Amino acid sequence: MVKDSCGIFGVWSKDRKFPASFVLFNGLMSLQHRGQDSCGICVQNEGGLKLVKDMGLVSDVFDKRTLKKMRGTVAIGQVRYPTTGGGSIKNAQPFIMSLTRNEFAFAFNGNIANYEVLRKKLMGKGLTFVSTSEMELIGMLLSHALNKKDNIYSAMKMVMEQLDGAYSICFLDADGNLYVARDPQGFKPLVVGEDKKGNVYFSSESCALDAMGVVNYRDVKPGEVLKVSEAKGLHGKQVLKPKKVTHCMFEFLYFARADSVMQGKLNSSVREKLGELLAKMHPVEADYVMPVPDSARSYALGYARASGIPLKEGLMKNRYVFRTFIMPTQKLREEAVRAKLNPIRRVVEGKRIVLLEDSIVRGTTLKTIVSLLRDAGAREVHVRVGCPPVIAPCYMGMDFPTYKELIAATHSVEEIRRIIGADTLGYTDVKALEEAIGLRGKLCMACVTNDYPLKKQPKDYKDIRIRCG
Repeated sequence: MVKDSCGIFGVWSKDRKFPASFVLFNGLMSLQHRGQDSCGICVQNEGGLKLVKDMGLVSDVFDKRTLKKMRGTVAIGQVRYPTTGGGSIKNAQPFIMSLTRNEFAFAFNGNIANYEVLRKKLMGKGLTFVSTSEMELIGMLLSHALNKKDNIYSAMKMVMEQLDGAYSICFLDADGNLYVARDPQGFKPLVVGEDKKGNVYFSSESCALDAMGVVNYRDVKPGEVLKVSEAKGLHGKQVLKPKKVTHCMFEFLYFARADSVMQGKLNSSVREKLGELLAKMHPVEADYVMPVPDSARSYALGYARASGIPLKEGLMKNRYVFRTFIMPTQKLREEAVRAKLNPIRRVVEGKRIVLLEDSIVRGTTLKTIVSLLRDAGAREVHVRVGCPPVIAPCYMGMDFPTYKELIAATHSVEEIRRIIGADTLGYTDVKALEEAIGLRGKLCMACVTNDYPLKKQPKDYKDIRIRCG
């Protein structure tokens, strides 16, 4: 398993009774899977910005009393999972910054590969940073750009030309104007929608707009900047035309919810197709096809359909056990996995199981799951994986560790099979990904190809680190 990325959400309404803070709460709840470390909401009201943010889940940070105090009709929010950005309140978002005689609040999802280069450049000009978040860096770049350019589109173009990496940004000003920007390569998902009453929504994923009852939405174009204002409503322009579009393939495979639509593709359908391809690429005789809950269910459905082997739920998930990876030792992490997943002995015992998983990163979690099934009496465990072997770190916002921590970067498939204790092990490949997703030539697959679609390769950035949000 890998750690989640970040999710952003924004809403604008001309209805003075519109409860933006409550809408943000529901939107962020729909994006909670993208970040469980911290969250925040910023509302514009009476020419100012009111911000509440803290460490923890959305339901832990916000209650009815807090939301009622955050009156306003325009708001943005974020759920965050940091990697090296630091899991502290100083890096929680949104950020409020004063730029060119106005105050802005920013929420961010992504990773800036040349963060350290740009940060040192700005510090050399005498600027001081109060956090290690990319969003503060982008805010400073935008402040400089607004001093030179006369509109947000020209300013954001100037900022984008300096950035190398993945980013979707949602921001608002103290006057009640709401903005979004998506990087010119379209790494990170971002959608815009409008309901029947004219309320405008922005979200990292369409599932959050579905929760609002919004059916009219589209992807924000790579390099596009959009603005919602009292005077013009929703408008904008594509400030940079992409030289190459590179949507993150891992969003389709794991990060985004199965019910989200990205670039016209329903994620559950992509995952079912990969399951079908796995059944053709790596057939096996078995009694049941079984998913690792919850993200592998679509893969298992596709595998079962293509193979003719019955689909069976054999692992029950305890939804009150959260981030097992925070445990300080491997022994405690394994115990946490056992508390989180319980095999159904009456289903598993004496059976040959095809276990479907979305990906293998370090291999430790899957090793524990295979062991759980063995202990429950499984006769055979055949592992099938929807993502090809992850052989390289991600510098575009996914929390993949260093080469030495990636099991597929240092071990063959056969060695991995022995380490996790499976009878057989089969992965999909790059060709299968392109067939299932259907965006041939428009995907970032750096983590499985070691070919990075950045302006510079990671080795050319001396201080490049894996970061998120």
